[in-house]
Amino acid sequence: MAFALIVLAIGSIVAGLVGVPYALGGSNRIERFLEPSFEVHASAPASPEFQVTEGRAGLPPGPPAAEGGHAAEDVGVERLLMGVSLGVALAGIGLAAYFWLRNRPAATRVARNAAPLYTLLLNKYYVDELYDAVVVQPIKGASTLLLWRGMDAALIDGTVNGVGRLVRGSSDTLRRLQTGSIRTYAAWLFLGVVVILGWYLLH
Repeated sequence: MAFALIVLAIGSIVAGLVGVPYALGGSNRIERFLEPSFEVHASAPASPEFQVTEGRAGLPPGPPAAEGGHAAEDVGVERLLMGVSLGVALAGIGLAAYFWLRNRPAATRVARNAAPLYTLLLNKYYVDELYDAVVVQPIKGASTLLLWRGMDAALIDGTVNGVGRLVRGSSDTLRRLQTGSIRTYAAWLFLGVVVILGWYLLH
């Protein structure tokens, strides 16, 4: 498991290098990946609401660009959010290291004092239970009722078994006609002749 996590971490680092933000001096090629799809062609009618500004489609004229075409305030906000995210991550790592490496009893006390929150986090916000109740069980129930009992058991198996019962019943009836008695065959022959003659006489 640790090896798989290492491979995923390396992949994340390599993929992240493709999208280094402008605030760190990168070009963020991931952000501009779909930009050619939204460019206005020369044959397309121009409208005031849809203009091409600074090589980007559909964006109204903005403030002066800085640092690779990004507005200075955008870069500032980007750096602020990056700092906040990094601070939250480091704080989480520090708390985890304190509770699980240095002071295990403190973790037990927090879990006991904040039992509802601890239970909520322990069960991962009950997302799995909610998904099971909303998605898995309805699909399972519909599949059991319609596909298994309706289509498979009733329609397919019913058709196959019905054909088998029909053949077995008809063969059992026809088998009773094959008695091996000459008198019986002669009687059936006489009856057939009478029926045919009666048909011709009536018509």
